[in-house]
Amino acid sequence: MQMNYKKRSMADYLMLQQSWVYAILIVAGLGLAAIKMSSYSTFSRVSVEGVEAVGLVTNKSEQRSGRDNKGKTYRLSYSFETADGSYIQGIQSVTEAFFDAQAVDGEIAVLYLPSDPQTNFVEPSKLTKGFWVAVFASIGLILGGIAGGFFAVSRARECISLRETGEVRTATVTSHEIEGQKKEKGHMVWRDESGDEGRSLVSPLEKLLPVGASITVFADRQGHLKSVWEGDIGSR
Repeated sequence: MQMNYKKRSMADYLMLQQSWVYAILIVAGLGLAAIKMSSYSTFSRVSVEGVEAVGLVTNKSEQRSGRDNKGKTYRLSYSFETADGSYIQGIQSVTEAFFDAQAVDGEIAVLYLPSDPQTNFVEPSKLTKGFWVAVFASIGLILGGIAGGFFAVSRARECISLRETGEVRTATVTSHEIEGQKKEKGHMVWRDESGDEGRSLVSPLEKLLPVGASITVFADRQGHLKSVWEGDIGSR
């Protein structure tokens, strides 16, 4: 039985492709850059206007972090006296080498801002190194989001063009490709009458047509573009 599917706009198809992920990457990259720029600006100010004090390490702690708790975060708690006699307490994450070099009740150099002693640093080199790592990471996120978004938009345009002007072919569902840890979603894989293969966009397993089902796909007559299933882009 011939099925009629609602025509999808470019926006509809982009949502079906889950292309919003690329927008999240760009926003995340911009957010990371903004946070690190703010932190580095503060550090730069402390580097210029800061005063060094001799503090005391009051505690050392290690915590599991990262995926599967395979990483570690090293934190130092410390206190120091400012030039005007105020006592300030602080806690910062540091590198493993710096952490190992410190001892509880041992002295530690603290660089602080006289106008705001709560703004202070015990391992400036970690901040500068971390800043550049974060900058490159944010650039990677932004570029990845832009590139992914570009290809997603290009594919959406191709699919709409195939729906309107491509060759209509009959294809047979040959298998299902399951995705995700929960194994609740997947793709239909098909082979059309010309022997070309393709697959649908990801969708819940219960919405996939059974293996052996006959479907309509729109194909590029020159064979340059990937075919698209009628159910993903809409009927002609």
